Amino acid sequence: MKLNQAISRIADLPNILEHYGIPSENVISVQYSDSAMNNGDILVHLHRKETIEKLGNCNVETFIGYDDASWTQYRFEKDGISFVCCEREAIA
Repeated sequence: MKLNQAISRIADLPNILEHYGIPSENVISVQYSDSAMNNGDILVHLHRKETIEKLGNCNVETFIGYDDASWTQYRFEKDGISFVCCEREAIA
């Protein structure tokens, strides 16, 4: 995705979020990379798992972080935008 296309998609992001009932306050950050390894050149970090689930069925991946804590990543991709949310699993 070229930069001018990405800017257009980012400008449309509030409408996309509104369409799915996601308040803009739930967006942590938005990043663009023209060399993204996956399909999404625009990465939107969302605050909570419940927020990203409003978009649809997410891909779920569990991994161990640098602090040996277990994390779960939720990812939903649509039209060159990757929506991501990570949650740290509770320590017993």
